[in-house]
Amino acid sequence: MELRSIGLHNFIGKNMVLSFLFLLTGLFLSAQEKGISLKKENSKKTIFLKENKRIKIITKADKKIIGNYTILDDKTIMIADQVIAIDSIESISSHSRFSSVASPLFVVTGTVFMALGTFGLIVGGGYGIILSPLIPVGLPMVLVPIRTNKHKSENWKYQIVN
Repeated sequence: MELRSIGLHNFIGKNMVLSFLFLLTGLFLSAQEKGISLKKENSKKTIFLKENKRIKIITKADKKIIGNYTILDDKTIMIADQVIAIDSIESISSHSRFSSVASPLFVVTGTVFMALGTFGLIVGGGYGIILSPLIPVGLPMVLVPIRTNKHKSENWKYQIVN
């Protein structure tokens, strides 16, 4: 009988240690990160940009600044050694190195596709049949990089989260 109670005691001890480790892990995972919270005014959509993420900012003075940002306090951030007040930002967009290369490539490729498709329609005949399907392929390649990922201050509320 004594062996059973020792085994039960070890089982309970191991479970308590595992429970403590899971609790500790949960506390680390729920720690709040620093960043900029973007909240859309006419809906409940929220986007969070973590600190040190590469972003593109256009200020109200029409100045474009691209780079990784750091938070100075609850009202200002710093990008490329320039201090920017959160109130002076006109628009924010995430701007990874991939998107800065891929977006212009998609726009140029989509424009070429649309031009070839339009040329095929004008010329007609076999060229029209072969080239006209390029128009619906090229249109999203032009529109998506131009229209997406712009968070203007007139539609979004910016808040620094520490």
